[in-house]
Amino acid sequence: MEKICILSDFDGTITVKDSLYNFFEQFAPPKWLEIEQLWEDGIIDSKECLVKEFQLIPKLTSEFLDNYLDTVTIDEFFFEFYKYIKQSKIDFYIVSDGVDYFIKKILENNNLKGLHIISNHAEFIDENFELTFPNSQTNCKKNSGTCKCAVLNKFKNDYDKIIYIGDGTSDFCVAPNTDILFAKKKLENYCQKNNIDFVSYTNFGDVINFLRKRTLL
Repeated sequence: MEKICILSDFDGTITVKDSLYNFFEQFAPPKWLEIEQLWEDGIIDSKECLVKEFQLIPKLTSEFLDNYLDTVTIDEFFFEFYKYIKQSKIDFYIVSDGVDYFIKKILENNNLKGLHIISNHAEFIDENFELTFPNSQTNCKKNSGTCKCAVLNKFKNDYDKIIYIGDGTSDFCVAPNTDILFAKKKLENYCQKNNIDFVSYTNFGDVINFLRKRTLL
């Protein structure tokens, strides 16, 4: 029997909207868009991008941040998806170039427990929001805080098949190297332009239906 692992992006994939992008859109001065564009253009890496963007938020507190995170919604079909993969004993990991503070709080708000998270780390230390990047790699093609290619390569040694679910720029590097790729939004456009095989999806309901038909769940 094949040993299967499913890896999924978080922001804009599991969440309905990108929680980081929306946070800065709501609370950061317009300069954050200039920083975001520098990252999109490959001029700065995602680590520098995140640090600079959070520095634009004055007097960031855990209460303020948690109040915002309480408003973030996730894909309504994700609950059914996660229930099925647990029943099927398929390993599942969130792989994100976002921050675990956001991810853990959003999952907690939705009573989702025990999910494995690979991401950048953030915590409040002496009332300062401190970012660290335990999953960065010096040879990362995208210079990401979390090198998704390195994560993928590690998991390839342990699994027969890797399924990846994503939507954005941080997913570009892993797109050609997965066994089954679910893509939407920017990732879908990227795959179309670069002749990368993918399965188009709108939500996790589409993912479940595809995998059920192939008796993978």
